[in-house]
Amino acid sequence: MNFEDLNLTQAAQYIRDGQISPVEYIHGLLSRIEQVDPRIEAWVTVCREQALVEAKACERECRQGSFRGPLHGVGIGVKDIFFTKGLRTSAGAKFLADFIPGYDAHCLTSLRKAGAIVLGKTVTTEFASFDPGPTRNPWNTAHTPGGSSSGSAAAVAARMCPAALGSQTVGSIGRPAAYCGVVGIMPTQSRVSRSGVFPVSWTLDHIGGLTRSVADARLLLEGLSGESISVTRRSERVRMGVVRGFFSAKATPETSEIHERLLTKLGAHFDIVELELPAVFEIQNSILATILRTEVASAHTEYYRKHSMLYSRKLRGLVETGMLVDSLSYLRARRLQKVYQREMRKMIDACDVVISPGAMDTAPEGLGYTGDPGFSGPWALADFPTLTLPCGIASNGMPVGIQLSAPPMNESRLFSVAEQVEGAIGFKATPPSN
Repeated sequence: MNFEDLNLTQAAQYIRDGQISPVEYIHGLLSRIEQVDPRIEAWVTVCREQALVEAKACERECRQGSFRGPLHGVGIGVKDIFFTKGLRTSAGAKFLADFIPGYDAHCLTSLRKAGAIVLGKTVTTEFASFDPGPTRNPWNTAHTPGGSSSGSAAAVAARMCPAALGSQTVGSIGRPAAYCGVVGIMPTQSRVSRSGVFPVSWTLDHIGGLTRSVADARLLLEGLSGESISVTRRSERVRMGVVRGFFSAKATPETSEIHERLLTKLGAHFDIVELELPAVFEIQNSILATILRTEVASAHTEYYRKHSMLYSRKLRGLVETGMLVDSLSYLRARRLQKVYQREMRKMIDACDVVISPGAMDTAPEGLGYTGDPGFSGPWALADFPTLTLPCGIASNGMPVGIQLSAPPMNESRLFSVAEQVEGAIGFKATPPSN
């Protein structure tokens, strides 16, 4: 059995059924990391010895018929902005290279209670911002995997782990998911605790993750939140909202063509409803940028005072620009965000979920730029839980993704529809053999 081919749900079930042992499974994933990661560079730290210690403990419990939770014995990656007790957490920053937290992030504590085993820390852009790390896209190593959850997306796509934690402030889960051909879940902000995670923007940060199926994303989110998320099929046809305008104008012709072909296909399964973006959408990027810059500057006040010369160029620019934003401009942006959220919720009342392209184009070539997050930002600003999933392969051999978004705290509806969409798409492609 190739353990790396098992997705999160399969691995958890095989361990519970006794078909595989946690020790041999974790050994298999660690071997995969050793084989593949020199080419992909998705991991900052691999905690081999500790992972095997945990796997042996899980195996003893299996033999006794005792299971910690639904993720018992399953290995995961953790983005390097999540505090991990006793394990280096650098957030991609030079001056935090030796920082070792004394406690786990709250959501990681929840995952460990569910039985998950931490394989190691995955690469993030510096402080989950715009300065990229070394990670390469498994589909073509000359291309970016996106950011800031770059290592998490690449590790999942390259079969080094079945799931990895990520965070999204603007497009840091959705864009890497689209670029790497995996599933990304950005839940409602209040669904998952952000305690013990380095902040980018308190108003905009969301905690989620990357997996290889919609069912896996739901299982991971349940572990992160400590809450069960039921999925029920509705008897009536689902209304799928389509927004064009902004998205159609900015997507590349091939991305638009793939998206339109998919909509035609989905028309056999769903009622397609044309939606009109509210007028306030025209300034959504300005609202988001003002909040982001101000809160980044605030979060980095002490670090920047002590270590400004060690900051990379893009993050330094973001912090310094944020320092120039006056309080009235920030407060105005926060008020306008409330207006934006209210108007976007009115728009989505006409349907059950909204579908949009996952990114403007496939992953750009080169590692100096993580791509444009403009297609993910509107949903993060609205605080709409959003699933990104692969829907096809472009002419350059790179994956293309779509996004499904629902009103806040409607993850149950989102997963229900996403499972149907995933089945209709039938995406089976994998990155080239390593």
